Amino acid sequence: MEFVITNNPRVLPLCPSAKWIDGGPLEVLSECRKRVQEGYLLLNHPLMGDIHLLRNPFRTVILAEKRREIDLASLGWIEESVERVRSFFRERQGRKVLADYQVLDLELFRTAMGR
Repeated sequence: MEFVITNNPRVLPLCPSAKWIDGGPLEVLSECRKRVQEGYLLLNHPLMGDIHLLRNPFRTVILAEKRREIDLASLGWIEESVERVRSFFRERQGRKVLADYQVLDLELFRTAMGR
């Protein structure tokens, strides 16, 4: 069973059980880091897409059910993602760009989920 963490309102209709984060991408990644440290496994890379999407303020991350031990690959991915987003992300973006970023994140989520 998957566990989804998102700050993208367009994802919620497809996945109403998702953990909603009222914040930016760093808040989403921080929640993911917490879950990975609890033993959850990343099922998609938090930085899916190309380098230009590092500026995307919307993130949807899929994790697997909690395990007994920490997955070191997942932990490495999440730590790298936090650092890369921290260095590239800029908060101020226009409404049109925000809508486009929501759609991009939604499509990446759909692809990862096979929907």
